[in-house]
Amino acid sequence: MTKPARYFSDNLGQSFLVSPTKAPAKTWALVPVFVFIALSVGFSAGLFQPGWLDSPITPLLPFILFVFPSLLEEAFFRGVLIPRNILESGRIKAFWRVVISTLVFVAWHPLNALAFNPTAIPLFLDPWFLVIVAAMGLTCGHAYVLSRSIWVPVIIHWAAVTVWVLFLGGRNLVLEL
Repeated sequence: MTKPARYFSDNLGQSFLVSPTKAPAKTWALVPVFVFIALSVGFSAGLFQPGWLDSPITPLLPFILFVFPSLLEEAFFRGVLIPRNILESGRIKAFWRVVISTLVFVAWHPLNALAFNPTAIPLFLDPWFLVIVAAMGLTCGHAYVLSRSIWVPVIIHWAAVTVWVLFLGGRNLVLEL
């Protein structure tokens, strides 16, 4: 097996096999901090507007949002960019891998908008939105490092985006492409 293939197999591949129910409680420790930051920033910056999304596709959105952005983004930004066993290299290396993964995750949003989704430019270039994205990236990175399961950050990401789109006025940017 080639080195890249082994890396994907040992990291991302193995992370799909670990149940989120096996994650230690401290894995979820940053979730309340993320929720506080997201709600505080989202409401004060006008990014969140309470209300139910009334659309014919509303029942399908949780499933769509599970695949993209949640599963695909977490597979790359956590499952590929952070080695699954990074804690064996020490907390400092794990910390920096989470920070680097988060910085790439934050940078991806404006690049995505500019390159592929011009309707997302106002949102994805909004500094307050990027603060929320950074908080999510750190939370998901922390959860991945401690759980070694890709499912934990996928669940966190999915829950946040689904609540935002269905209940807080978020746009389903995937279907606007």
